[in-house]
This record gives sequence, structure tokens and C-alpha cells, in this order.
Amino acid sequence: MGDRCYMSVTCRRQDKERFEELGFHLEFDEDPSAPVIEMIDEEANYGQVGNMPDNIPFIAWLGGGGNYGDGKIVCDGCEYMYLAANNDGFMVDWNYRFGLPTLKSILQIRRYLKMKRRVNRMFKALPEEKPKEHLFSPHTHCCVKCGIHAEDDAVENLPCIK
Repeated sequence: MGDRCYMSVTCRRQDKERFEELGFHLEFDEDPSAPVIEMIDEEANYGQVGNMPDNIPFIAWLGGGGNYGDGKIVCDGCEYMYLAANNDGFMVDWNYRFGLPTLKSILQIRRYLKMKRRVNRMFKALPEEKPKEHLFSPHTHCCVKCGIHAEDDAVENLPCIK
């Protein structure tokens, strides 16, 4: 696999372009009214750790590459934090003398979880966009914004794209 890894990010829809500039793209066909989206980068060089924005809220996970392991990133728009972790949990520094995790490791994990809760609350507070409605011309019976005809079978299920 070399120095490339898989990376996913959960972010606000309004920040989509910032992550596209880094090489991310939508993972699935997302609901266009959803304020929070999932994006992926299948070949995130060194997990994009040094390139990720530190002024917008997001939550990210990166798979390990040839020279580094899995990790989790969270940013609340003010603070940015990276922790070594995988899907099973966090990597904990261990004090072998006392047979306990180190206090520093526990505090970092608590800080990460606190920031992640804060970002999730931000995401839940985002308003969901209402689908744009078609505006049909009484003369042509076509939407003046997107051009779809009022008699088209798909018009009932599709919001206006313009």
C-alpha cells in the first residue's frame, strides 16, 4: 500500500469544496438537503494529516499506510486534534511499571471525545435545506429554472436543481 491510505471525513455541506480541493469526493449520492455529508479520499497521502483545515468543524478517520497507523481527527473550528486509533478504539499509552494507562493518554482521549461531542452537536443544530420547488411557466409548462416539463413523470420526485 505504500504511503497511501483510505480516509473519510464527515463535514458540513457548505465545506464540501474545501475538502474537494484536498482530493475528497462524496462517498454516496447524498440527499441534497442534508446539511452534513460524508466524503472519502481513497488515496490520502499520509492521511492528509498536515493538509486538513483547522478552522472548520469536521470528524475524520484515516486508515494506516506503509509508514503510519490508523487515526482519528476532530476539529471544532477552533481546535484540531489527531489521535492514533482504529475502528476498535484508541491506542493507549501504557505505564508498565504500574500496570495502568498513562494519565496523559487518558486525558487526550477524553479531550478528543469532548471535541467530537461538540462537533456532533454543531452538526445536529444545522438546518436542513428544503428542496427547491419548480416554478412552471403558464405558457410553456416548463420550469423556468431547470427546464423540466410539468408533464414529465419524474417531476413529482425531483426537486429543482437550479
